[in-house]
Amino acid sequence: MKYQFVLLASLLLVGCTESPKIVFKDKNYQNVLWTAEEKQKNIAVRHLARSEYSSSHLLRVKGAEKPHFHDHHDLTVTVVSGKSIIHFKDHQVLLKAGDVVSIAKGTYHWAENIDPKASVVFATFSPPYKGKDKRLAK
Repeated sequence: MKYQFVLLASLLLVGCTESPKIVFKDKNYQNVLWTAEEKQKNIAVRHLARSEYSSSHLLRVKGAEKPHFHDHHDLTVTVVSGKSIIHFKDHQVLLKAGDVVSIAKGTYHWAENIDPKASVVFATFSPPYKGKDKRLAK
C-alpha cells in the first residue's frame, strides 16, 4: 500500500511540472525544445508574433545580459521557467516562474540567470522590436 501511495504521489508531482502555455490566436507554445545551437548561446531568441503595435519573443537566458536601455520600446517580461534576477539602477528583484516585470522605455536594466538550468522568459515589446533599440550602459 505504501508503494502505491508513493507511486501515485510521484505521478501527481510529475504532472505538475508542465510549463505554462503561451497562447496566440493561431498557435500555442509549451515545453519548447531548444536546438543544440540555441543552448550554446548566452541568450537565444525565438520570434513568436508581430503586429502593428507589439512583438512577442521567447528568450532562453543562460548567463547575463549587459546593462542596457531601450530608448523607444516598453518591455513586459513574464518568467516561464527558471530563476533570475532583474537588475535596475538602484535595486534588483529575484524572479521565479510566473513573475512579470514591466520595464518602461529609457529604464536602465539587465537580467541575470541564477538557475542551474537556463531561464526562459516571454517578452513583449511595444512598439514591435526590430533589433536595433538596445543601448549599452557606459
